[in-house]
Amino acid sequence: MDPVIAPPPKGTALALIDAAIALFGTKGFAATSTREIAERAETNVASISYHFGGKDGLRRACAEEFVRRMHEILGPPVALEHLSPTEAETLLKNLLHVMTVRVLTESSNALMVNFVIREITEKSETIDIFYNSLIAVAHKRLSMLWSIATGARTDSPETALRAFSVIGQVVYFRLGSEIVLRRMGWAELGREQAEDIYRVLQGNLDALLDQARRAAP
Repeated sequence: MDPVIAPPPKGTALALIDAAIALFGTKGFAATSTREIAERAETNVASISYHFGGKDGLRRACAEEFVRRMHEILGPPVALEHLSPTEAETLLKNLLHVMTVRVLTESSNALMVNFVIREITEKSETIDIFYNSLIAVAHKRLSMLWSIATGARTDSPETALRAFSVIGQVVYFRLGSEIVLRRMGWAELGREQAEDIYRVLQGNLDALLDQARRAAP
């Protein structure tokens, strides 16, 4: 069953979510006050209770908004059962490409990633939202595509780890963007730089696919 995705927030609710994501991601949930969030969102503290029932509710709404935006990036699910290996490989590469470009070049996604990493590090209750509504769904999708493209078993530990590696490469370049920019001598992480990174990641994916095909029963 597909997860139920929250509708996109608007107006003050969206401003509060964006402010909270930025602050929770940099300072942490406990160290961020509702007053700071309200000031950043240019609204009053009472609006947090009005829209979300309090700070904890706002935290959950931030997690749900991350899930919604990531599903938007991944696109609507497609039927995988009848794909050929070539079609599955193409879809894998398309997903990797859109993830690379959008996650690396859109500033709002940088704040989102920071927020999620801190939530996971702090072992927040929002981990269940991330896992049940996004990670488990996206990982299953990638695992099935990997299996179709290579002939490997969908339920094997190897396939599961390969699927994680596809996602992990993109996340590294987002988390390590300042180091990458400095080492590469880039002034920004724009579309051109993201395309350069994608070409490398695609090469990695080609090598992993080839290795998996040779190892498949």
